[in-house]
Amino acid sequence: MVNTLTLINLQKELVVKPKNHTEAKEKYLGKTFQSNNHGCFKVVGYTSSTKVDVVFLETGFKTTTHVSLIIRGEVKDCFKPTVQGFGIIGCENIRDEDGGILEAYRKWESMLDRVHGRSCKQDVANPYYDTSVSEDFRWFGDFKNWCEKQVGFGNENWALDKDILFKGNKVYSPETCCFVPVELNSLLVNNRATRGEFPVGVYYDVSRSKFQSHIRMHGKRKHLGRFVTPEEAFRAYKQAKEAYIKEVAELYKDQIDVRVYEALMKYEVDIND
Repeated sequence: MVNTLTLINLQKELVVKPKNHTEAKEKYLGKTFQSNNHGCFKVVGYTSSTKVDVVFLETGFKTTTHVSLIIRGEVKDCFKPTVQGFGIIGCENIRDEDGGILEAYRKWESMLDRVHGRSCKQDVANPYYDTSVSEDFRWFGDFKNWCEKQVGFGNENWALDKDILFKGNKVYSPETCCFVPVELNSLLVNNRATRGEFPVGVYYDVSRSKFQSHIRMHGKRKHLGRFVTPEEAFRAYKQAKEAYIKEVAELYKDQIDVRVYEALMKYEVDIND
């Protein structure tokens, strides 16, 4: 283990400018230093004050840096999981030519926030509480390459979805994810954590002592009738919901991934959704 006090003393000595190249090389080569936020690194090569080769001890990331950055502790480990303690940006550029944040990075960062963000991990009622991100999506570069091959990526008001292709799926991965219009994404949201004691789409009308069911279609709530049992009310909801899902699927058929279309046409609403 690297002694922290030794590192501090070494870096204090760095402010003293070496007399020549040989002295500078001896001062850095083979020594271990501490960065401000990225752990310890070792100098493994010294060509000049602007060309110093280092390797981070924790991740093995190698880079070439300047003496000035070593002195200030500003050498960065691109292999360190800096996004929600899980995601690794690597050496990828997260901005486009105009300086704006890449759409792929926005999607990646949002996904990691949903799964690894503090609000998710502290609230068991959060719909993403028990979800995870696969190792294939841990590196931004891999996620970006995947995005660029997907139908619908970059379209306005389209969302990254993890459970249309595989209902109930809890893992964001290249095999399970796709891009879909927000309308489709919200159409299949699971209400298990908030719906209460009755099946999805069903509530009890105390004033009439009947169970009722309803569905939202094209932004409006449609009443489906009153029933003696919650099971009867759910069956009405199930029939209407599945028909509506197929209707929306047909509407987007020419825009969405064929896998998404096929999954929607086969989709079945379960009483526990």
